[in-house]
Amino acid sequence: MKYKLLILLVLIISIVSCQSNDFVTVKNGAFQLKDEQFEYIGCNYWYGGYLGATNLERLKIELDFLHKRNVKNLRVFICGEGDSSYSYRIHPNLQEKPRQYNEELLIGFDYLLVEAAKRKIKIVFVLNNNWEWSGGFGQYLEWAGYKNPPLPKTDTWDWGNYCSYIAQFYTCDSCLTWSNAWIKKVVSRTNTLNGMDYANDATIMSWELANEPRPMDSSAIEPYKNWVQSTSSLIKSIDKNHLVTIGTEGVISTFYNEELYNAIHANQNIDYATMHLWPKTWQWYNGPSQHAVSDTSLEKTKQYIEQHASLAKKLNKPIVIEEFGLHRDGNSFDPKSSVKNRNKYYDFVFEIGIANGVSGYNFWGFAGTPTNYNPNGFMKKGMPYSADPPQEEQGLYSVFMSDSSTWKIIDKTKLVKRTN
Repeated sequence: MKYKLLILLVLIISIVSCQSNDFVTVKNGAFQLKDEQFEYIGCNYWYGGYLGATNLERLKIELDFLHKRNVKNLRVFICGEGDSSYSYRIHPNLQEKPRQYNEELLIGFDYLLVEAAKRKIKIVFVLNNNWEWSGGFGQYLEWAGYKNPPLPKTDTWDWGNYCSYIAQFYTCDSCLTWSNAWIKKVVSRTNTLNGMDYANDATIMSWELANEPRPMDSSAIEPYKNWVQSTSSLIKSIDKNHLVTIGTEGVISTFYNEELYNAIHANQNIDYATMHLWPKTWQWYNGPSQHAVSDTSLEKTKQYIEQHASLAKKLNKPIVIEEFGLHRDGNSFDPKSSVKNRNKYYDFVFEIGIANGVSGYNFWGFAGTPTNYNPNGFMKKGMPYSADPPQEEQGLYSVFMSDSSTWKIIDKTKLVKRTN
């Protein structure tokens, strides 16, 4: 009897050990997986969980494709607030009213995790959003009674007003209470398909506090820092297994203040740093779309990568370029249009990233088949999801399965990374 108990104990220890080795960790400033350094090329797949609830067959096909392309990481939004009253917001949503959660949609995320695990793909789950297209901070403020949200593509839109409005999130007690309730709901969730707690699922690589969170206004800097501290601490109190990151775009998120960027990432609950690259949105070039790959734009890209790689090295934490994108040539959103400039930009980002020790890349974004776009522009209710959120033309930044020249760039980069 003692012999059988000993065998059982050894088996349990072995199983636990194997499971623990499947989690991505950080050691000496680098990601580790199964006691080896882990670097990856992944993609933004914000709608992956939504797809799990609405079109499981499409999800399987797309994950099969990504697996064959050796894509190892998906950045997925597990958030979504508000109803369909604002035209440029995803819908249906996970939380149409405070604490009213859409279980049918959440089951879609269960499916995503199960299917991703079969293909050994890791997931980064984004828990909130600085921007309006998924609801995010602004929707929490509306729920709390903050009036007149200056929403893009409406008559009330104004960038300055938007910054002032969103900055209030960090001092809104109701907003933070509801947001924390959502975090607890998700991080402590048990998968309805396999019975595994999310906190024990090694398919999840990390939790991200929000997509591109910024103080937005200088008056909110201290509340912003407090939010990073309290939110990351909350997650770690529930889940000891997974990494946590903030989700910033880099120093553009912190008024170009390196000291603030360093301060929030030096937090012991933040395991790695992030940066994004958006040369068009950030106006790194002027004139026609081909100027996106001018010497000036590429030099700014190089400097931004080098700057953040240096900051991460001093922090002794990995750095991930978790968003980078470029529109199709001529600002077209037709899947048949050229992506020559995009390919050049992707190639350049990988080249500079590899030279500076970047640990991970998530291009924006994967959109599946060319049928998943609207030839007339913006997403409409009931349309297939694509990489481009509702506030952008469908297809503009999307990488489709049919973009073979772009996939060759990605394939070539992986070969370079493996031989280094």
